[in-house]
Amino acid sequence: MSKCDRLEWSRKVASLNERIKGFQSNPTKEQLEAAIDELRAYAEAARSGGIEIPTSFIAN
Repeated sequence: MSKCDRLEWSRKVASLNERIKGFQSNPTKEQLEAAIDELRAYAEAARSGGIEIPTSFIAN
């Protein structure tokens, strides 16, 4: 995994974590939907090869 790919993955995870924290601090339906949308986008990017996930974070 290149340094650039690792940085992009790190940014996506940080964004996802912030969205989840936003829901935890303000558990509204809108915040929940935003967190779910972000999770789905991350999963789709991983599935389609749009982002590379470090092997140490892949569940076997």
